[in-house]
Amino acid sequence: MKRYLSLDFLRGVSIFGMVFSAIIPYGVLPAWMYHIQNPPPHHKFDMSVSGISWVDLVFPVFIFCMGVAIPLSGRRRLEAAAGRDISLSYTGDVLVRFFMLWLFSYLYVLLNFSTAPGWWAQLVTVAGFLSLFPLYLQFSKSAGSKIKLFSRVGGALLITALIAYGHFRFEEVISLNRSGIIIFLLAFLYLFGALIWYFTRDNLKWRLILFLGILLFTAVTIPMGLQPKLYAVEEIRWFFNMEYIYFLLILIPATYVGDLIQIRLSQEKVSDPVESSSTPKRTGILYRTIFIYILWLMFALYKGLYFANIFVTLFATAVIYYLAKERVSVYSKETITAALLSFTGSVAILLEGSITKSPCTISYCFITSSIAIYLLIISDWVINKIRDSYVVRIFAGAGSNPLMSYIAFGSFVMPLFKLTGFVYIYQAAYPEGYPWIGVLRAAVAVIFTMAIVAKMSERRIFWRA
Repeated sequence: MKRYLSLDFLRGVSIFGMVFSAIIPYGVLPAWMYHIQNPPPHHKFDMSVSGISWVDLVFPVFIFCMGVAIPLSGRRRLEAAAGRDISLSYTGDVLVRFFMLWLFSYLYVLLNFSTAPGWWAQLVTVAGFLSLFPLYLQFSKSAGSKIKLFSRVGGALLITALIAYGHFRFEEVISLNRSGIIIFLLAFLYLFGALIWYFTRDNLKWRLILFLGILLFTAVTIPMGLQPKLYAVEEIRWFFNMEYIYFLLILIPATYVGDLIQIRLSQEKVSDPVESSSTPKRTGILYRTIFIYILWLMFALYKGLYFANIFVTLFATAVIYYLAKERVSVYSKETITAALLSFTGSVAILLEGSITKSPCTISYCFITSSIAIYLLIISDWVINKIRDSYVVRIFAGAGSNPLMSYIAFGSFVMPLFKLTGFVYIYQAAYPEGYPWIGVLRAAVAVIFTMAIVAKMSERRIFWRA
């Protein structure tokens, strides 16, 4: 089965958004350039603020990409397990990957000493980044088991030594509460999502029942404020977070989309969705309509035009479905799924009274899932038009190496900037009083980082949990 380049590209775009939004100028840009609940200039978290900005979209898109990937990789694992106890083999692989993701959420935090003063802390941070290679490197199939074992054990010992050194030398705190929340949530989402997909892979009815059960659980617990209450309990916060149950409302629909794509990719004659149209030159209106509708959603949800959005959504999603069915029929099921999620989410805003990322609302999960489906369709169009471009190489290359892409800037590039003195050029590239130049600086820095990771991917150097 061929690799689905559009998924790597979209994942790369979402990683760019996550890293970029974290390093843009603080407190001086318009509110739509930040998380809507952390408005400038002080960025104090305000749960009462309703709406979403583009920043609130990037994490759900990444969750969606992970959900789509589960059936694609899951089918390959099931084929590889032929002749063995398939259930035992698959669940064992899932548990190992969950543990490695969960561990990674701690390691990259505990190995980053870049906030400590002096060049030595930066050098040890770079060493910490490099120490993750032997533990997470994906070996070729020809690599012997002894080489893999030696690498994993050696990497684990080196990482342990560096964390201990950082604790005593830089007074870095070692605690179960010091994890990267994004990777932490993704680890549990992967665990639940992969198991749900496996046990319902041939029975969508049961997957729908589970989805509705989670929806009911979410509808009951969110008004109770259960998530923030439990998260405030430090003794359980390190292993339990209600949000990884709520975010299954994004991941489970994504596994259905992944099933559709897996069927398409497994066909003997794999065709480009854009080229599969009987009228390929007349498909542009579909992608333009999708793009305009996404822009409308971002505007309406930012401005609070919730009631008007219901009618626009009803009309726009119907038009998109009609265009897909008539001109690119392979998208029929994807667009009807996106339409249902978007319309239901738009109605849910009025029932819930708001759309927020924290606490995570049903409307937030549904609408961001819908946008993610549409963005994946647009990604197909981008790949069709500029497959061999440097833009696709960077974003798809970085997207195929997500763990490395996510931490490379903070754990490798910025410490190197400080070690080499390039940090002074980086700082000078944002003159005081010109915040949009600072935005451009952030974009260039992230693209530079992603280009490094993409080059690693081209050389078949991947980190895998």
